[in-house]
Order: sequence, then structure tokens, then C-alpha cells
Amino acid sequence: MMSSIAIPAILDRLAHVGVDGLPYPNSCQDHDELELCRSWHYRIECREGRARLEFDHDQLVPSWIVAETPAVAWEALRTEGYLEIGSTNECALRRARQGASAGTLVFAEAQTAGRGRLGRQWFAPPRGGLCFSLIVCPLTSSSRWPLLTHVASAALAFAIRELESEDMIPVPLDLELRWPNDVLISGKKAAGILLETVGTGSSLSAAVVGVGVNVAPGSLPPELQGSAISLSEAAGVRVPRRRLLVRFLYHFQLGYELFARGEHQAILERWKRFSRMWSDTPVWIMEGERTRPGVTAGLTDEGALRVRGADGVEEVILAGDVSIRRSQSGER
Repeated sequence: MMSSIAIPAILDRLAHVGVDGLPYPNSCQDHDELELCRSWHYRIECREGRARLEFDHDQLVPSWIVAETPAVAWEALRTEGYLEIGSTNECALRRARQGASAGTLVFAEAQTAGRGRLGRQWFAPPRGGLCFSLIVCPLTSSSRWPLLTHVASAALAFAIRELESEDMIPVPLDLELRWPNDVLISGKKAAGILLETVGTGSSLSAAVVGVGVNVAPGSLPPELQGSAISLSEAAGVRVPRRRLLVRFLYHFQLGYELFARGEHQAILERWKRFSRMWSDTPVWIMEGERTRPGVTAGLTDEGALRVRGADGVEEVILAGDVSIRRSQSGER
């Protein structure tokens, strides 16, 4: 198990007392916790013998996340925050196996072993973005659980649009959802969803919805500059991470309520609002080393992609990478 650094308790204490702050700590533990938070760039001011946490909409402070997130689909949000962790999904999966309740959120300032679909790594440097995992416990048939990916990606799209309406993102972004789990901005990947489950076969007990969002400028390694983008780079301003997170959690709950009621078509319609590629779009289908052309032909009730091949035969793609084919002739 990889080592992790939990967010120190003193951060929530500073958040609770507000502008009054706390007396500058005399104990070694409080002093060390305070300096650790400052070293991770939490906006803590120390003067006149007191320590104060400056309020903004960016800092990932556990008590602020809870206070700002409405409880719709669960009784209360529960958080487990880290400065650094191997993988929020791995931690959330362990918590789910231990019986953690729905609405448990694991988040981190940085991941050292984050991963995306198909075993890929997810780059998550300190304060570079959002990396978090949410535990849910669906009571519906496990055959429908893949729809949670659509719930999550649509929720992130709604959250981005909401920040635009609040002028926290001052320009409308060219946003597109790519089946099955990517959020694109100007054709480049800005976020991805990873859905994992606890249990086997028909005995699944929980699902973990992992989300990674590129937020800060300079948060991407050089080799991804051509294919990925950060929200702040696209917006031209620093996008506030906590505001984006809490609005995602709100919109996810709205979609999850539809999921719990069995309103699966409504979930797909929410997703389609942000996607042009689900029907009549030439695509490349990449399955391992094999790449072949097709044209999208809609979604199944479970959210799988229907694709029509060159021979006119329609098939259902349950998993695999799909990218838009830029011309009918097959040029990449």
C-alpha cells in the first residue's frame, strides 16, 4: 500500500473559526500541521499571534466542501481528504469493502498512482486539478451500473456550464462529451471518469465513481500538451476547484436520483445534451492494437454505443476507445 498524507485536522479548525482565526499554535503537533498546510499552499496568514485561513472557492477544505454541497441523494456527504495519495479510487474501494456509506467522498490535492480507463495513468500534480472518488450503493440491476459513467460526465458538464453562468468561467467553453467517459474542451481531453465496482457477478455491493479533471495551467506533462487541456487554460482564468467539485456533486445527485428511479432514458438525454458524436458520426474504434472505422448509430438503454460498420452491419460497443474520424475517406 502506497503512503499517503492526510489533510491535517487543524485546517478544518481554521475553517470553522473564520476571520477570527486561532491563536498561533504552541503545541508541536499543531505547529507542524499548520506549517504542512502552508507548504501545500493553503492560504493561511499568520500575524499578530493568530493564524487565519483565507476564504475562497478554490481550496479543498473538507468542512467547506461538506457545508457547500446540498444533500439530495444521500443523508449527508462524508469526506476523507488527502494532501497526497496513491489513488483516490483505490482508497474508496477499500472504504467501500469496509462498509462505507453512499455519499462518501475521497479526494486529494495530488495523486502519485492515479489511473484512468484501460490501465492508463492519470497525471495529477499538487493543486493541478481535481482528483476524487465517490462511493454509491445502487440497488438497481448491475447491468445498468455503466450508466453511472454517463451520470458523472453529464454532471461535470452541467457544473462547468454553471460556473460559466456565474462568470467564474468568463467565456463559454467548447465542451463535448466523448463516449464513454471523457470530457473534451476544444477537442482536447480535460477530464475523465473511471467506474469501478465492489463485489463480483450478481453480488455487487457498491460502485466507486472516480473523476479526474485538469484544472490548473501547467498541470499537464509535455507529452500530453497536444491531446489534453486544462480548464483554466481554456477559460483564460484560474477556475476554482472547490466550486467545480461541489456543483459536480449536486448535479451528480440529480442524475443519481434518476438512476435510482429507473429513469434511464432521462439519464441518456442529459448526456446527449453535451455530445454530438453519439449518432451519425464517423469514428475510429480502437480495441487493443486493432483500429477500424465505423459510424455511430445511437446508444443502448445501458449506455453502450451502437456502431455501423463499413459493411452496414450494426454492432454494440461495450468498452474501448472511440475517437471522431475527421473525414469519410478515413483520414486521421
